[in-house]
Amino acid sequence: MSPKNTHDSALKAREENIMNTALEMMASKGVAGLTMDKLAAKVPYSKGTIYNHFTCKEDLLTALCNRSIQNLYDLFCHAMSFNGSSREKILAIGYAYMLHSLLSPTEFMLVISAKTPSIFEKSSEKRREEHLILEGKLLDSLLQVISEGLSNGEFKLQNHLSPAQVAFSLWSMCFGTIVLLHESLDRCSVRTEMKLERELINHSNLLLDGLNWKPYTQEHDWAETIKKYKTELYPNEVRQLKLQQTS
Repeated sequence: MSPKNTHDSALKAREENIMNTALEMMASKGVAGLTMDKLAAKVPYSKGTIYNHFTCKEDLLTALCNRSIQNLYDLFCHAMSFNGSSREKILAIGYAYMLHSLLSPTEFMLVISAKTPSIFEKSSEKRREEHLILEGKLLDSLLQVISEGLSNGEFKLQNHLSPAQVAFSLWSMCFGTIVLLHESLDRCSVRTEMKLERELINHSNLLLDGLNWKPYTQEHDWAETIKKYKTELYPNEVRQLKLQQTS
């Protein structure tokens, strides 16, 4: 390894250490509990060194958000490799989204706060540009599966809808279901009867049936498909989640 590569690797490792420590602090104290002073007291680096990596707290939060989106995109890409119909792939993307939220709840919720102007506008231009590129990659993965479904004749786009509108409907439905039923949040009223995985599959199938995206719910063994997600697509994530829930 060349001296430059060694230097770059060391910088990357230091940056990851800072980000991981910040994430641990937020997991216990929330976003408000994170300050650059408190962070500097937790890591073996000076405050100045931290500022060499992140221009401010908001820049650090956006960097964590971007890392979370990259990890989610990797899961989406894996979903797209599923050996099945386009509808099974689009459902696999939703399932990946759920797994990500359960395995990394702090990062998942951080994506919401990182979108606020008070954080995003204070972040460096580099982080903001990276964020927009990553969001575009997530959307493109959905559009790719939608295009596959259209090309295969597995569903036909209704006249009043565009592929981007279908992608947004799927994304917002998954996001809303996860946020409302996430195990890290208190539940009340009817939500106490809801199970995140079951309702995510139910709501996805309701939406996909409404789009006339085949195979329809009643024409396919979706329980078997979900089993394949767990055993073929995401066995490591499912195993990690079980360990996390029993610890």
